[in-house]
Amino acid sequence: CNAFCQAKHFTDLPDSDALLVIHSGSDLPYSNIKEITNETLYGELCFLNVKDEGLLFVRYFGNMPLLMNGQTLKSGQVYPFSQGSVIREARLAPVYYSDVVRCFLDFRKEDQVSLTVNQVEYRFGNGAIGMHPISFSATSGNLIGIMGGSGAGKSTLLNILNGNLAPQTGEVLINGVNIHRQKDQLQGVIGYIPQDDLLMDDLTVFQNLFYNSKLGLGDLPDEEITRQAEELLDSLGLLRIKDLRVGDPLNKMVSGGQRKRLNIALELIRKPEVLFVDEPTSGLSSLDSENVMDLLKQLSLQGKLIFVVIHQPSSDIFKLFDKLLILDIGGYPIYYGNPSDSVIYFKKTAGFASADTSECVTCGNINPEQIFTIIESKVFDEFGHPTPNRKISSQEWYSYYEENRLPNVAGKNQPPSASKQHSKPSRMRQLKVFLTRDVLSKLRNNQYMMINFLEAPVLAFILAYFLKYYAPGAEYFFKDNLNLPAYIFMGVIVALFMGLTVSAEEIIKDRKILKREEFLDLSRGSYLFSKILIMLGISAIQTFTFVVIGNYIFEVQGMFTDYWLMLFSVSCFGNLMGLNISSAFNSAVTIYILIPFLIIPQIILSGVMVKFDNLNPVVSNRTKVPVIGEIMASRWAFEALAVNQYSKNEYEKHFFDLNKQMSETVFRRDFWIVKMNDKLDSLHKGFNKVDNELLLMNEFSDALGRIPVESKFSTTMISNAGDKVAYGTMKQYLNDAKKFYMNHYKALSKQRDQRVKSLEAKVGGAEYLAKLKADYTNDGLSDLVSTTGDFDFIIEENNRFVRRFRPVMMDGSPHTQIRAPFYVSGKNLFGTTAGTYAVNLMVIWLMTGVLVVTLYNNSLRKLLRLAENLFSGKFSRKKKS
Repeated sequence: CNAFCQAKHFTDLPDSDALLVIHSGSDLPYSNIKEITNETLYGELCFLNVKDEGLLFVRYFGNMPLLMNGQTLKSGQVYPFSQGSVIREARLAPVYYSDVVRCFLDFRKEDQVSLTVNQVEYRFGNGAIGMHPISFSATSGNLIGIMGGSGAGKSTLLNILNGNLAPQTGEVLINGVNIHRQKDQLQGVIGYIPQDDLLMDDLTVFQNLFYNSKLGLGDLPDEEITRQAEELLDSLGLLRIKDLRVGDPLNKMVSGGQRKRLNIALELIRKPEVLFVDEPTSGLSSLDSENVMDLLKQLSLQGKLIFVVIHQPSSDIFKLFDKLLILDIGGYPIYYGNPSDSVIYFKKTAGFASADTSECVTCGNINPEQIFTIIESKVFDEFGHPTPNRKISSQEWYSYYEENRLPNVAGKNQPPSASKQHSKPSRMRQLKVFLTRDVLSKLRNNQYMMINFLEAPVLAFILAYFLKYYAPGAEYFFKDNLNLPAYIFMGVIVALFMGLTVSAEEIIKDRKILKREEFLDLSRGSYLFSKILIMLGISAIQTFTFVVIGNYIFEVQGMFTDYWLMLFSVSCFGNLMGLNISSAFNSAVTIYILIPFLIIPQIILSGVMVKFDNLNPVVSNRTKVPVIGEIMASRWAFEALAVNQYSKNEYEKHFFDLNKQMSETVFRRDFWIVKMNDKLDSLHKGFNKVDNELLLMNEFSDALGRIPVESKFSTTMISNAGDKVAYGTMKQYLNDAKKFYMNHYKALSKQRDQRVKSLEAKVGGAEYLAKLKADYTNDGLSDLVSTTGDFDFIIEENNRFVRRFRPVMMDGSPHTQIRAPFYVSGKNLFGTTAGTYAVNLMVIWLMTGVLVVTLYNNSLRKLLRLAENLFSGKFSRKKKS
């Protein structure tokens, strides 16, 4: 202040009645002024800009009283014309500091951007009004503050203005372009800095800015992006900490003010013309708050249009705003104009004394809280106690605002041009940036890496070690360990669990960053595909280490690829489940509460813990896996591994085809022919004629092509089964069929014996073959896949006989696609029989593909929103009734 009062510094200047000076930071002595350039006139006020020295002089040629900030200026005195000041004179309209400074800004008028809001109204999903009709306009070079109490709709308005929320009525235009309907014409024009940090905690300051820049400056080479990023960091005072990891709020590596400046840098690197900032001073010290707001002010002086939502600003920050928009509770706009005039406006409207003064005469400070004290002032009762009622309600303030509101200023109709260097990178380049950024972030997070990559081997050790059963003092044999089914099943559940948990927070933790990156119109597919690739990579490593450790300890030999591929596929399915719920829900706590609801059905409805036959009769099915089980990835994975372990191991693979034929022969000989004779006898006696005829027709039709015996039998005889000749012919056919199966079984048994001898000769005798059987087969698994747990080896369903005898030795029915009884070794796929392992693997990846589609379309989130809207609407109607 003393420097302003040293009149000797101005001896070279012309005389004037009053001389007002502002100094914007230069330490040069005022006597060094060499050249005065540019001038602008407000009536008898002449403003002169001093080149290079950052000085602004005001000369007054009139003789009327001249007031600045309510203080009468005396002739011959020097006064500082500071930020937020206003000069008044009876014959002139108020002259604001911000308007004067704007006359000397160096940005071109033809590049000016105008934002116009025309009668915008917004309602929430439940019908409540979030913003009452509001209209105003603003142009480049302005820093506009948005203030209001809690629930006034500040953030709602900001999100309407930046395009995040679409109003039900009205429009928001930037140079005549509707930001909600013509977003493609405004790429790179709008920037948004939310209240929360948008930083990746495990990346450095420079990496945060660099990878963000690569998504907004797609055509620039890395060297140029690096140069621009370092220049911006230098201008923001962040260059010296550029290699410092950002850290999270609980483990701070950089200060709150530095974090906030870095958040601003993420947007500034793209050079947007209109910037929206939500609570930039929240959680900052007074010094950091002023530094951040000074930065935003400098940006506005460079020609940016900046909207700032702010709460309880200091006097100095309050004066930085060129315009102020005040909202009242309920979304009512009640003031739009110069900040210094706001106090006067509310005082006059409320009928306060000394309404013409807006700031302290002694110190020049403005108390913004005074505004809300006036707005929310209460009616007092007869005892002098405040009542809950306001003197002036929100609706009344809104009415005064509408009465006094100036009409919008017509803006340009030419769409603004984005920064010339702004361009959207190709989808492949976006994918590369997303991948690199995310991988670097994860690699720098030591806890994340340790937990995720130690989890699998530790769980594998625990599972295999404790399930490796053998009699005390005896030698361990893989064949005798009855816990193999439990090991396989728990391996499937662990893979599913790891895939689900590793991905459950992947999108929700990026939710705020994605919100900001919406303004760049980036590819959602590239972002999601990068997440999927990273999750698949992590799952591949996790399941690899799980199988290596688990199978080694449990001594599962020769099946590494089969186990790894299936567990990896299940884990990938879990990844997509996790990404879907991460995209759908807003809270990490909700997601982790939800995980048991996803895992427990996979355990119960897998057919392992509870057999499908023992489920509630409403959902169970005795002939094939019930529908509720078919949608469980655990069911497909366990069945595939169990059948593959049984049929493809180093011992069984030599005999499985013969054993399968022998099992079919035994079933036909000992069960099918017996049941056919029973049905034929019943039909001959006239019992249940229609059903018996249909069943015999179906079964005999299949048998004629399967059983090569000579007979006079034909299916036409079935309808005449009461005739003794026809009945005898059919009985003879079944007897001949039984003889055929008996002979066929002997031939297959002989063939198997020959194969055993041949194999013994190749591998080193009977002892080696016995050891091979002990090392590779397992009695517990054999019992599981060879029996249904009851003695109904054949049942009747849909006028056919259904085999339930040794399911692993049979194929699925040709009458169905894929669906079959549990543990069958082959399934019908488009008319051909394919191995269960291959079919089940295909089904799991098809289910994963469905989850990819739902993730891309955000289907689960849309479904939740629909349910929420229906619920809130139903609740609202009930409340009204």
